[in-house]
Amino acid sequence: MTGKILMRDGDSVLTYPELLERVNAAQSYYPALQTGSLVEFVSNLVVALARGGDVVLLDSDLSADEVAGLGISGRNEARKIEGAPFADIGAVLEAVKKSPSKISIFTSGTTGLPKKVEHTVASLAAHVRVSENYSGHVWGFCYSPTHMAGMQVLFQILFNRNAAVNLFRKSKQAVYESIDKYGITHISATPTFYRLVLPEKAAHPSVRRITLGGEKSDKALYGALLEVFPSAKINNIYASTEGGTLLASGGEYFKIPDGEEGRIIVDENNELLVHKSLLGESDSFILDGDFYRTGDLVEWIGEGKREFRFLGRKSSLVNVGGYKVNLEEVEDALRSMPEVADALAFGQKNSVLGNILCADIKLKEGAQADVARIRNFLADKLQPFKIPRKIRFVVSMESTATGKIKRL
Repeated sequence: MTGKILMRDGDSVLTYPELLERVNAAQSYYPALQTGSLVEFVSNLVVALARGGDVVLLDSDLSADEVAGLGISGRNEARKIEGAPFADIGAVLEAVKKSPSKISIFTSGTTGLPKKVEHTVASLAAHVRVSENYSGHVWGFCYSPTHMAGMQVLFQILFNRNAAVNLFRKSKQAVYESIDKYGITHISATPTFYRLVLPEKAAHPSVRRITLGGEKSDKALYGALLEVFPSAKINNIYASTEGGTLLASGGEYFKIPDGEEGRIIVDENNELLVHKSLLGESDSFILDGDFYRTGDLVEWIGEGKREFRFLGRKSSLVNVGGYKVNLEEVEDALRSMPEVADALAFGQKNSVLGNILCADIKLKEGAQADVARIRNFLADKLQPFKIPRKIRFVVSMESTATGKIKRL
């Protein structure tokens, strides 16, 4: 196999010349392809978009009943297409950029029923940067390709003709072996992904850019990442299936971009709202006037309300004995404990208190801690009603299809 590599997925490899051959040879494509092969997914997607065909993105692990429940018919059924051959891969990618195709994505957060949102290449790739300076990037692909973040990274890779290595749901050992073997320079992933591959004793200097998104992150995680990736700069992004990438930051604090002050706002209850003009298309959107309520809570930093940080989701607030407890605040406190690798806080229904606060805790490799030690640690960081009454030690945390920690 010759030519510049586009994607490595285990033993499967797709090159740019091979992608050109597949596009020109294709007489059909799958509008609703369900596959566990990233190479097949990318090939089918590029064929569809280059020829103007609409696509519905389906997670590979959805059952037939779940697909039917989403209102999708024709799973893995081919549809004929036609068109003149493309002269080169540049012409293919230019057709993808200008594609009129509708791309249907289903939300898949930590809780709630999936909702279909329609995007185009233009809306998904609005923040993709293309430059000769980016031509040598090698990406660790750490998202499901069927969701917003995966699509945005994929377009960044394609439009700069970069190489990528699939790291999604790979073991910690496999992740670091791939980083070193293939000289990965860029990684974009959820904080949950990064926590799963930490701690790590060795440094991996080939990585020059780390991007976090999809969940609230914190300074402790940034520090741990810089120890493992000493050559990297860190970016933090705020994006959603509904609106794509909306905010970017070099750390924990965000600012509303110049020119967007009237379209991205914070209401009196500190919830972030996004104007409908920034959204994709969906029948499921419920607007408050012209604005969509994101469900994300923020806190202004300093005077003048110019910078803010994310506190968590409105859905992460639980009633414990008449007090509102932010589960993500509890998790941040737990993760700041030296022995803790990751934590999940949740409420357990109780007829007297409303909820009993509980926590699942994953300890770092070789670390030891008991319930008394954890509660004593939290006593200096949280009010008494925010300290979990039930604590369980677990060996792993379940994640969603988008790579986020799965809430109970």
